[in-house]
Amino acid sequence: MNLKVFIIAILLSLSPSIFALENAPRGATGIIVESLRNRPKDTTPDDINVTCYYINGNIHIEFSTPEGKATTTITHMDSGDAISRTFLTFSPASITIGTAPGIYEILLITSHGGKYRGYLTIE
Repeated sequence: MNLKVFIIAILLSLSPSIFALENAPRGATGIIVESLRNRPKDTTPDDINVTCYYINGNIHIEFSTPEGKATTTITHMDSGDAISRTFLTFSPASITIGTAPGIYEILLITSHGGKYRGYLTIE
């Protein structure tokens, strides 16, 4: 089965770290995430400290700088099914979501106050 994977994201800020997929395997699709932290309008955008990619039914998550414990919730937007995992951010994490077509919302919340959101579309 030939899967086409598209990434849908609305960026609040751009950072080179969100495109840092040098450790991702060939064929991986990057997931662009946005920071959800509130900040004054006159400040520069937050650096995105997390890199996500999708390959072979798995979402891989890696933090550039550890942010303590993270809880990730991945929701299939069409069915409402959700997967939630908690992990320590000092090492990469992998969460199996399968290959079911649809739009997935990835929400990451860390114990250091980081909040990130990204979207993945599998066709």
